[in-house]
Amino acid sequence: MSLPRKSYRSDLTDAQWQRIKRFLPKPARTGRPRAVDREVINGILYVMWMGCRWDDLPHDIAASPKTCHRRLLEYQRRRVWQKILASLTKEAYRKGLSNLNNAYHDASVIKSKRGTRPSRFFRKTLD
Repeated sequence: MSLPRKSYRSDLTDAQWQRIKRFLPKPARTGRPRAVDREVINGILYVMWMGCRWDDLPHDIAASPKTCHRRLLEYQRRRVWQKILASLTKEAYRKGLSNLNNAYHDASVIKSKRGTRPSRFFRKTLD
């Protein structure tokens, strides 16, 4: 499904959309119609990618800034992002694209030097 607007660099491709749409919560059967989930995700990704305010979301994205922000918080609360990341991580591991058996989360495993000599600048300011 192609979008009826110009695409942004942050927009999901069709393949990416097919992968993640199963993790999104199903809409309620009654009540007001929801904004299109793909456009909401594209709005969220635009703000995260560009680092702009929600109010600066382009008008051609077919979801309001309030809807995008509200849905971001809903997805965080329902752990949608964690489920998507876990699925992509498992797939990458299964395909041999990542190996987390020997991964470290910080540099604390590297031995540091016991002490350093003060720099020339620092020694001059102490005198």
